[in-house]
Amino acid sequence: MIDFEKGKISKISKRVINSFNKLPPDTNEKSQGKYFRYRKFSRMIVSHRKFSTIGNTKFFQNKKINRYAGGKIRKFRPIDPKVLNEFATIFKSNFLEKISKKKIEIGFHQLRIKCGKNYVGYPVPEGWHKDGFEYVIILNIGSKNIKGGVSRIKNEIDSDHDVFSWFLDKGEYILLNDRKFFHYTDPINVANNKSEGSRDTLVITVKSI
Repeated sequence: MIDFEKGKISKISKRVINSFNKLPPDTNEKSQGKYFRYRKFSRMIVSHRKFSTIGNTKFFQNKKINRYAGGKIRKFRPIDPKVLNEFATIFKSNFLEKISKKKIEIGFHQLRIKCGKNYVGYPVPEGWHKDGFEYVIILNIGSKNIKGGVSRIKNEIDSDHDVFSWFLDKGEYILLNDRKFFHYTDPINVANNKSEGSRDTLVITVKSI
């Protein structure tokens, strides 16, 4: 069982990159009165290397797992089918063999975090946390005009020392054992005096069935 890995995938298509421009606001998330998170979500079952989509796009975490948005059912618009198929291909090509479970449920969280001159973007408004799965994969699709946004992991939530920290560039990922590590990503601010910045990420959650 892999505990932690940092790596880079070889290819991200234009369809995937452009799809982040069409994400709707996540109405659960605001900063200084502005939406800073844009999101779609879909789930799939993988059994013997075959992928099938789950129609239900509701997402729930209890308060213990997510102090910020836990304890309520959140429903998101599903990821566009062609984009979802590409996400499934990315998972199959880069991560499936490393996880090597006979039957798993994977959640694809397609996220854009924005920041502006008058507001901060919070990739992880709940703070240091675990997501309640077996594995979490954080894959950067692209960042624009930002500073901050360093991803971090550590063994104990009260520890002052990161086990690992890294600013993920395009195509880079962190795969971590969610049962062992807490993770966090620093807030983002605009860089180079631009009016707006953004961070596009695919977060993949994995659990056995």
